[in-house]
Amino acid sequence: MKQNGIIHIRRNIIHNGVEIQVDRKTYYLTYPAIIWREFPEVYRQTFADSVSYFFTRHLSFVDGNKLQYDFPPPVTEPFFLKGLLNSLPDTVLVEGNSTTMSSLMKKLYNSQFNTQFTGRPRFARFKNVNRNSWTRAVIPFSFGKDSLLTFALAQELGIKPYPVFFREPRSPYENKHKSKLAQKFYNEFDIDINIFPVAAGWLRQIEDLYWGWDLLLTQYTLLLIPFIFGIRSRYLFWGNEQSCNETLIDPEGFIINPVYEQSHDWLLLSNAMAKVMGCNAIMASLVEPIHEIAIMKILHFRFPEIAKFQMSCFADEKEAKNRRWCGVCSKCARMYIFMMALGINPQKVGFTEKMLSIRKKSLFAVFSGQNHVKDSAYDQSAAARDEQLLAFRLAYRRNVKGELMDEYKKLYQAEGKEREEELRQKYFGIHTTTTLTYELKKPLLRIFEDELRDLR
Repeated sequence: MKQNGIIHIRRNIIHNGVEIQVDRKTYYLTYPAIIWREFPEVYRQTFADSVSYFFTRHLSFVDGNKLQYDFPPPVTEPFFLKGLLNSLPDTVLVEGNSTTMSSLMKKLYNSQFNTQFTGRPRFARFKNVNRNSWTRAVIPFSFGKDSLLTFALAQELGIKPYPVFFREPRSPYENKHKSKLAQKFYNEFDIDINIFPVAAGWLRQIEDLYWGWDLLLTQYTLLLIPFIFGIRSRYLFWGNEQSCNETLIDPEGFIINPVYEQSHDWLLLSNAMAKVMGCNAIMASLVEPIHEIAIMKILHFRFPEIAKFQMSCFADEKEAKNRRWCGVCSKCARMYIFMMALGINPQKVGFTEKMLSIRKKSLFAVFSGQNHVKDSAYDQSAAARDEQLLAFRLAYRRNVKGELMDEYKKLYQAEGKEREEELRQKYFGIHTTTTLTYELKKPLLRIFEDELRDLR
């Protein structure tokens, strides 16, 4: 990639998707023929402009580059700028003292003047031609607890799920394990996990503050729009749980959401963004009203045949090469203590590591104190800490053993006992349903109440 130079970005519509050219390198975002054929031509240029912009705009933050696009500003540009602005705190929290919110905001603001668009604006007459079916849903599918429960709930509601896994080129360990899980899933349920290769993922940075990962999920939302047309889907279900709305205040005084892209506010705005490309599917989260530990409880007790496929590990470290759960990331730690709290055997989902040894202490939000969990912005929030406090309390009640259980008893047992009722009410409670339509909300709340009543 150039340094302190002009990067020329072009895009072309090809027979099965979009071609993005970044100087002399070309990246293809391609779809099954039956899917792309159903995506109306009237929306394809707007779609191509948007995905090309969303996958390359971060290049203006790196090495002083200037970007020159050979097309006019995409109609989705305002969504990008708002989404990125509100996603900057993720970088701030993970990087610790090496950067600040104000410095990143300055970089974002100034980068506007390093970006040029050419080409004549288009004023296409958009038509609402997305013919939906009430019984189909596209589901971004990762084998994590949220997408698995979303899949299972959709089926119970009589909605046919169409799962899509995004294969990122910079995530080889994750891709390896999830390809195996996808084959096993097909063998057991006769349901294909549609694997979408994100070739433009090579443009993401692995240094310099990891630019390009900030709006990962929003990029996926855009990429799913042709699938919505292709299968005439009524819904797109993200697995954004209640904790995704939690905020905290950073050292500079900014109110921030560590996972803004997964917030209910952004999901509602994503509905508006998709509509400018003719998509009138409903984007919602079936797990919006509940917290993570409640998701684990419902998934593993109501849908055990689906729960056994769970893989919620970050899978970034070398330990993940041959292990479905690496055992060295905060996601592994969090899921493990939830399983201990609920009486779920971790071996059923492929755990080989025992996560309650003293050397794993820094991976747990409840023990982090001033030494923030390094690989997770969310784990630095009070919500993450309190949910783990409840999990340790419930594990203690089950007489779970381990060095970290001894640490919990010494440091937090009194607090856990005093706050248990309050924490049960929150983390096994049923909360807001802002993204859910009435026909979804009523049966869902009945399921949640049946599963969680005895835990509050």
